[in-house]
Amino acid sequence: MNKKSSLRGYLYVFQAFAMWGVLAIYWKTLKHIPSWELLSHRVIWSFIILSVITFFFQKDNILTIWKNKKDRYTLLVSSVLIGINWGVFIYAVNANRIVEASLGYYITPLVNIFLGIVFLKEKLSPIKTVALILAVTAVLFLAIQAGKPPLISLLLAFSFGIYGLIKKTTTVDTLPSLAFETTALLPIALGYQIFLFSNGSNHMLNTDIQSLLMLLGTGIITILPLYWFMKGAKKISLISVGFFQYTAPTIMLLIGIFIYDEPFNLNEALAFGIIWLAIILYVVSLINDKPKPEK
Repeated sequence: MNKKSSLRGYLYVFQAFAMWGVLAIYWKTLKHIPSWELLSHRVIWSFIILSVITFFFQKDNILTIWKNKKDRYTLLVSSVLIGINWGVFIYAVNANRIVEASLGYYITPLVNIFLGIVFLKEKLSPIKTVALILAVTAVLFLAIQAGKPPLISLLLAFSFGIYGLIKKTTTVDTLPSLAFETTALLPIALGYQIFLFSNGSNHMLNTDIQSLLMLLGTGIITILPLYWFMKGAKKISLISVGFFQYTAPTIMLLIGIFIYDEPFNLNEALAFGIIWLAIILYVVSLINDKPKPEK
């Protein structure tokens, strides 16, 4: 692979994670609209865009999903998980808990390690063991200090972690599988919109033009970073992707603290410090696990 192709790969992946990070601002701008309503718009407009793309470019893959019972049932479960993840993140942003959301995405790779042990019977290297212990220590510390576990962080981390674990069992491409997932969620989203229209509480027809355009754009902001990630991940190594994935929660953390003035006390700083140490160890483990070239 030439340097120019690799450079494009780095750019695509960085763009994807950076956009996922700044999306907190996008959802925050729509905070006057309830989170469930925002989630239903995200599902509906993502479904429309993905349906068009898959119909013209990957129709055969969609037909394959419907014919394969195992993939169909697996993606039904993953659709619930991605719906939970999207909904919790939108809620977190509009409830002034972006810092807690960022923690969730920081610990997601470490949750993946845990899920790999439990469900895939993977063996831990000493470095990954220490990283996992540090992550658990940080979460327990936050729970003790707050008097309750960081539910938003854990919901985001485990919903996305289990989502990724489930997707490992399918051979379906990303866009067709996401098209199927949004199709599965569509009846709920449309039903909720009909309910809102029936009682006159729908914001789509009773809002300013900027909010209306942003609601219509929820599909684009869902698909575009995913497309960039798919393009970039094919051109660079898994280790490089591992480095870049922390761009998103770092941007979220900075947005929460410096733009929206969310509290970030000494205890939280200590917990995040432990998490960052665990992340460093995790990245080191990625480098150590890289296959050595044969002599």
